Amino acid sequence: MVTNGSRLKNLAISLLNTRTERDGQKKVGASQISNPCTKHLALALAGVEPEPSKYWLGGKVGTAIHSAIEAAIEHSDAEELVGARVEQKIVLGEIDGYGTVSSKPDLVLPAINHLVDWKTSTRAKTKKIQAWVDGTKQDAGTTYTMQKYIGQTQLYAWGVAQSGLQIDNISLVFINRDGTSDSDVLEYTFAYDESIAVALWNRLVVLWEELQNGVHPESYAGHPECFNCSVSGLL
Repeated sequence: MVTNGSRLKNLAISLLNTRTERDGQKKVGASQISNPCTKHLALALAGVEPEPSKYWLGGKVGTAIHSAIEAAIEHSDAEELVGARVEQKIVLGEIDGYGTVSSKPDLVLPAINHLVDWKTSTRAKTKKIQAWVDGTKQDAGTTYTMQKYIGQTQLYAWGVAQSGLQIDNISLVFINRDGTSDSDVLEYTFAYDESIAVALWNRLVVLWEELQNGVHPESYAGHPECFNCSVSGLL
């Protein structure tokens, strides 16, 4: 006889929710700085801890996929990986009164002047992203997501460039969590554009100065396409 249970289910949930180094990050990094939602960037800058999300499992699966790729890189002899830098900290800059702002890009390939960011997703979402890239349908939600991802990786590349390495191109590589074959891994490549990173950095500095001058982080408007705003009732 097979029955439902909860003891080992709860054990699995507990193990999966073990905090990681990333969970303990206190200062903003590229993924927060590139967020089009000013309210959530302001809250992060002010050190406000986000509420635990009930939609946590996708992120854990994504972390596991990242770890699997990183382990495989160690044993690969692919020519692109010569001198590769995996999750190595870069400095984006310093802000008076806040400190050093740093990040860890997924993969830097000095052999081909390339930066790679792994993104786990779903078939439904990457279908929308493909339509956005093709220009056949650019809905607001996908535009928000791609603006965030492109900005995030441009910031990574900017930090890498400041460390002395040349970056010419950037790739977002999407891996569908519900996929079954090679077609569920998609690559989108674009040129490094310093101006995008600088604009995002300048926005961050201005926002920090406003907070230091007494503006409350909750006073900023949420973004209509921000998932965290929608589930937290902040719109």
